[in-house]
Amino acid sequence: MNTRDNAVLFEFSSGRHAAIGLHEVAELILSPSLVSVPLAPDYCHSLCIWQGRAIPFVELAPLIGQRSPEIVRLALVVTYFTRSNGEQRWGALGLSAYFRMVNVSDDAACLLPQDSLAWASIAHSCFQLANEKVPILNLDALFEQRLELIS
Repeated sequence: MNTRDNAVLFEFSSGRHAAIGLHEVAELILSPSLVSVPLAPDYCHSLCIWQGRAIPFVELAPLIGQRSPEIVRLALVVTYFTRSNGEQRWGALGLSAYFRMVNVSDDAACLLPQDSLAWASIAHSCFQLANEKVPILNLDALFEQRLELIS
């Protein structure tokens, strides 16, 4: 592992990527056990069973208005601290392929993609990687504030 790696880059839809901080990764689950949640929005239609807990399972593609992968084979369990009370929480992100670690520096910063208004509410910032703008997710905003809107 390169000691300079500070982010996890993952594909959430064909050819589309997002990133989170390396410190936010808890575990990668192959063939996650998912429990459907009736009447939930298409981007958070299930709970992922992880270490005896039922945690929210989010797919980014439908959240930003794209088609979801046919079969989600991987779940990236993430940890974050809520802004409201500093409590540690967990969630799971649906991945279409394995993630990789990358080094992101300030000079790669760019504006968020303009393909969805959702990026502004769920991303801290964005960086340029080759020809792609890669949003860096704000997990508290994604799992707490975004899901609170649908409760």
